[in-house]
Amino acid sequence: MFRIAICDDETIICSEIEQVIIDYCKISLEEIHIEVFTSGEELFHFMKNGEEFDLIFLDIELKNMNGVQVGKIIREEMKNEIVQIVYISGKDNYYLELFEVRPMHFIHKPIEPKKLIKDIEKAMELAGRLKKIFSYKQGHNIYKIEIKDIIYFEAVNRQVKMIKNKTEINFYGSLEEVYREVEKYHFLYIHKSYLVNYAHIIGFSHKELTMSNGIILPISQQRRREVLELQIKYEKEGK
Repeated sequence: MFRIAICDDETIICSEIEQVIIDYCKISLEEIHIEVFTSGEELFHFMKNGEEFDLIFLDIELKNMNGVQVGKIIREEMKNEIVQIVYISGKDNYYLELFEVRPMHFIHKPIEPKKLIKDIEKAMELAGRLKKIFSYKQGHNIYKIEIKDIIYFEAVNRQVKMIKNKTEINFYGSLEEVYREVEKYHFLYIHKSYLVNYAHIIGFSHKELTMSNGIILPISQQRRREVLELQIKYEKEGK
């Protein structure tokens, strides 16, 4: 689980950031644990006792131990170069002081949710923890599903059938549209009617594939060479 600390002596700012993260979790399927601190000392003692975070939103103008001091302690005394630090301030005159702390970003108050989310996703990506998500539409609603749970897509008339382990979901669209969204996640276009998740292939022959749910799918003649080349490429990459 991705862990985020919020440290600001203004409780309203803490609540605002926390709510943005909670709302983001609802639409992104990400699992994020949040801890809130209202002083640098509180955050410091929490981390000194062995608690770790992946990302810290840290106010600069904290009383007593300010955000720059906390950042230097994390980097220099704790020797922690892994946690990403995003500084928050209503002023712009701290850039030189922040250099030694090596923050990921600086956010200016008032907080803009889009910038906050962008930093969360960047930190998760750097930590290799960002979930790979596919979005699809049914009626007026947009749904999200993790890429790892999709076995393959099948074109059925004007709809796309998405096959999971024990269920299937139908939505309007084309395989070409789906492919543009999932190609980067190592999906193979093996036939004009089939788009498969390479991670779910358990059997491979010249003419067909066996998927993790036991279904055997044909590889069209015109795509066999391309599929074989991609298979070799992914094997070399260790995908």
